[in-house]
Amino acid sequence: MSDFNAAGRHILGIDIGGTKLAVVAADRGGNVLHKVRRATEAARGPRVIVDTLCDMAREAMTMAATDPNDIAGIGVSCGGPLDTATGMVYSPPNLPGWDGIPLKAWLEEGLGIATCIENDANASALAEWLYGAGRGYRNVVYMTMSTGIGGGLILDGRLYRGTGDAAGEVGHMTILPGGPRCGCGKNGCLEALCSGPAIARRAREALGHDAASRMLELTGGNMEAVTAETVMEAARQGDASALRLVDETAYYMAIGLGNIVNVLNPEIIIIGTIIVKAGDLLLDPIHRYLRQETWDRVYRMVRIAPAELGNAVGDLAAIAVVEEMLKG
Repeated sequence: MSDFNAAGRHILGIDIGGTKLAVVAADRGGNVLHKVRRATEAARGPRVIVDTLCDMAREAMTMAATDPNDIAGIGVSCGGPLDTATGMVYSPPNLPGWDGIPLKAWLEEGLGIATCIENDANASALAEWLYGAGRGYRNVVYMTMSTGIGGGLILDGRLYRGTGDAAGEVGHMTILPGGPRCGCGKNGCLEALCSGPAIARRAREALGHDAASRMLELTGGNMEAVTAETVMEAARQGDASALRLVDETAYYMAIGLGNIVNVLNPEIIIIGTIIVKAGDLLLDPIHRYLRQETWDRVYRMVRIAPAELGNAVGDLAAIAVVEEMLKG
């Protein structure tokens, strides 16, 4: 397999999700020239999906008027666990049957272009650092706050993967010993308290004691339809139960962020999805509680900011993986 082509003017980015596949051709400035999207249809199996990705990559190159000789490399953003050194993927929860899949080797075999793979949370951290809210900083923590809570660490201007590519699992800090069960098997994780499904679960528990809540009105009385977005909207409208849930979520988040700040002393913590939509509704109480969880000098050094890239993060994450590789 040839090496990455530092002189190449374009990059191919591949984003592999449980429901959709995306391949983009972009220039070295992060500008997407063409994008191809298809359904994952995970039941087809990994070999068929990789063949589909190769077809999508060829289409993206054709439509972007580029060719393999002008591609610096292929970056892949994929759910873990995976091994960035070998390019193997090991049983991501959203890709059944992907157990020990040589993703890097298959893509290189199919396209003849050097490829690197990265955990999607790490890849998103790179994207926000290079193209989004993290630009200009050397010590960045990126956190997703959606279906789960994941993270990526940029320390001293480099992606930090840890031993065995396992660093950045910020969602699995224990925040409440003996708390609710997390999908990882532990109890009281940050993810089990502050992810979207966790906020919705806590809301439904609260509704058992407050049937008059605006949260139920917003869902037509269907308690099972309550989501984190429902909670935030009801809180904006002044609903007392929703405001308590927001405050409690901010408190748990601040404990987790306080641990991160005290251990890593980052310049900025970037939080995506729920924080972006909630804005100051969540950020203001997070700041208030975070001040209590950290030394004042360290608190004053860190900025807590919503992610900037929005729906573009998946495309730019895959591109950023190559840019990080080319740094050597």
